[in-house]
Amino acid sequence: MEMRLTVSVREGGTLIHADGRLSRQGVPELEGVLETTSGPLTLDLTNLLSADDAGVAALRSYAGRGVRLIGVSPYMALLLKPEPSRDTR
Repeated sequence: MEMRLTVSVREGGTLIHADGRLSRQGVPELEGVLETTSGPLTLDLTNLLSADDAGVAALRSYAGRGVRLIGVSPYMALLLKPEPSRDTR
């Protein structure tokens, strides 16, 4: 199983459940779902098993654009931390 998305529209916004593995191939599908929803967006990662580099970058981008991420595992939280800036002095 790669990834399955379930969308629930509620009065307070849209809740998207992501189950499985978020890989480079799944990012466009998730992006498409996010673009077609309106109002506040919440992305539930409780059942997200893994994410490759492209998946992690996409999740960082969504969070930066105001998508609320919930159900984030401790390991995924480490991956989603902003990368430290590299000072080239």
